[in-house]
Amino acid sequence: MNSRQKKQAEALAALSAADRARLERLAALAQVTAEHLWPDVWLYGFDDTEESIQADLAAQADIEAGRTIPNEEVMEQARRILESNVQRKRKAG
Repeated sequence: MNSRQKKQAEALAALSAADRARLERLAALAQVTAEHLWPDVWLYGFDDTEESIQADLAAQADIEAGRTIPNEEVMEQARRILESNVQRKRKAG
């Protein structure tokens, strides 16, 4: 175990009961173990990690509800835009 991992493990062991409960709740939301989630919490903090998890859950809900544009459609539109600009530059050049 390197020194960074050791520091993370020590910090995890030193969590208060309230912080440990929050970590467990966030891990359950993210459908991972608390130990898997801990490095993110250690680096970014509880608030940022929770915000990230909530954003991911909201994005997944949007995808499942069909409120997004399929990647294939986005890529096709981007290709058309690029081709249009390349053709104009070739004609001008």
